[in-house]
Amino acid sequence: MTNTLANWEVSFGKALQRVEIVKRQKAGALLSTIPNHVKWDDFLATVKSEWGTWRGDLGRYPNCLVVLYGGLAFYEYDENTLWPQFARAIGSERLPTSQQDQINTVFSKVAKSLGLKIHHGDSITYYVGSAVYHIGIPLSLWDGFLEICEWAQCRNDLKAMSDKEWAESVGKRAGGRQRLKKFLIDNREAASAFIQEMLDAREILTKDASLTVDDIAQASLLRIEYFDEVPETADFFRPQNPESLFRDRARIIWDTQRNRISLQLPAVAKDKLPATWSIEKLIQEAAATPDELILNSSAFDTSLLLMLKSGQQSETQRLRGIKPLGLFDLEKSMLVNPDRQQLPIRSYALISPEKLDGISRKGFEEEENPANEIYELEDGATCYVTRLWPTGKTAELSFTQGGVVKKLDFRSSLKIESRFFVGEGSHAANFTRFKNWIKIERLPLLCVAIPFGYFPSTESVLQSKFQVNVGEEQTYGKWEKRHQDEDREFYFWCWADEVQPRKKIVISIKAPELGVRFEYAIEMLIPKLGIDECWRNLPGAFLPWFLLVQSAEGMKWDDLMLAKDAIAPQRPISSQYLLRKYANHGLLRQQGRTWMINESRAVLESSATGECHMQFCGDPSVLWGLFRHMRDHTPQLPVIEVVDKRGEMPSILMKWERNQKDRLVKYLERHSVRIVSNLWRY
Repeated sequence: MTNTLANWEVSFGKALQRVEIVKRQKAGALLSTIPNHVKWDDFLATVKSEWGTWRGDLGRYPNCLVVLYGGLAFYEYDENTLWPQFARAIGSERLPTSQQDQINTVFSKVAKSLGLKIHHGDSITYYVGSAVYHIGIPLSLWDGFLEICEWAQCRNDLKAMSDKEWAESVGKRAGGRQRLKKFLIDNREAASAFIQEMLDAREILTKDASLTVDDIAQASLLRIEYFDEVPETADFFRPQNPESLFRDRARIIWDTQRNRISLQLPAVAKDKLPATWSIEKLIQEAAATPDELILNSSAFDTSLLLMLKSGQQSETQRLRGIKPLGLFDLEKSMLVNPDRQQLPIRSYALISPEKLDGISRKGFEEEENPANEIYELEDGATCYVTRLWPTGKTAELSFTQGGVVKKLDFRSSLKIESRFFVGEGSHAANFTRFKNWIKIERLPLLCVAIPFGYFPSTESVLQSKFQVNVGEEQTYGKWEKRHQDEDREFYFWCWADEVQPRKKIVISIKAPELGVRFEYAIEMLIPKLGIDECWRNLPGAFLPWFLLVQSAEGMKWDDLMLAKDAIAPQRPISSQYLLRKYANHGLLRQQGRTWMINESRAVLESSATGECHMQFCGDPSVLWGLFRHMRDHTPQLPVIEVVDKRGEMPSILMKWERNQKDRLVKYLERHSVRIVSNLWRY
């Protein structure tokens, strides 16, 4: 059937009828009526083609007008106005004030007739605010809203807050995101309702690991677009395994090894086979297992329509294309929305079919990653790639697009983090990991990082709600703030009780009301004297290894940044590009967003002076075990030196007595350290 406004009017009328009358006064009442992105594009094409006639009689298609207003609020809300977006939707450069007034008048009349709430102030009607209220949370504000939900999960006093207290609290949480701040303050009722719905949905998804994005998008609030445009949505709902929510969604990926742009296809249920996937002229048989469709230059379009056809049935998914550019999250292997106000601090690749002008990077490694590197794809097409490897917790990227300077901000997501570290500085790797517990000499470093503005009095909340247990017994001590950065305060547990050397014990941090519970199994060892002095030069430039060794499961970039702030707050860390260089030599590996130690290597050579020089790169906790072992066999332990030559990757050097070489080799081999002739030969 040909798309006409008359047809859309009937379709939207049926959708509106499904919204119960009693619910139409509530926030987000119209969200379920907004078409998915594929149908939305079709609807806008119809609006543009018939606007010349429709503008003369706006009341002719009232349902279309309400959905147009709501859809623009959902998909394109920006800076508290819809008129530039409205103008683009109808194919006009701008809308005169008189025409805006006319549209608002008809919209208000139609909304009232449908039982939808219209917001009024002192001698003013908030038309845009009303449209936003009708659809809930605009797509452009969703990532910031997720952080608000993280904060709300830790507060049980939201309803009791006065409007002033609410404004102050959410203002702190929104930070510099003024659009989000204004939305939360101006639409407190809507925001509060959605926050509660989000927390309820999170609880459901935590209990049922079988649900996916398509399953939960059946709820009125959780649109598929939230997940497609803001992948961190899955992190919020299923933090332990966010990727499981995407197993039924296709996504475009950039293969850096093969210079290939392809589409990851989900598995198709056996009862739908045989079936075919298609994007324009590209056709591929569907399979019962995940598959890949190679795109390359076919990805250079504003959007791609992926169709799955099975018998007489078909399903269509709209994908963001790489025109005029694409921003790939290399850690999640996903193409992300570059129009967001703020993006997570991760590794990215900026790809465009045409060279981008005026590229400027702050907080990203530039020396070995020039802008606009030209790449030839497998099909012979060329594109330009700018790699973004972060060097800290915040970064900026700007470039010129269509004569306009575009700026992207990147920063770490903020929520309560609770961590266990063996110690600070050179003591951070003083442990031996054995199965599921670790052996240490000193009481561990317990750290809680709290974002600014989370609580009226952070210290009192910590003292009253965060308890530390040794085994089943609560231990005595207090939380003490040691330092802060621009976003968080760092509190550390000051032990009042000594924990005597014993067999395995469990240390836990618990805050049941805030959903915090971490447990760590340790065994206290009797200290061996004389080792600390040997480690005085560490961690130095070897810091990335001291951070990565903190977790046997590996660490994401945010985790590395948090560990650095706790272990060595004054020490800068090199960029992810350094981690990538280690990975290229086989010493590290990356699985999804997680970095982990792949192997440790050592070179043992006899020096001209008769010493045994040992070069090492890898897990520093292995060395701590080595030093404890060697303490019993030699009176003279060497001082560890950090080798950090320009253009090379940092490693460490020890000068042992010549007669200890065999003992060193046996210990290293027993602890899976590979003895090699060259540290960097893979």
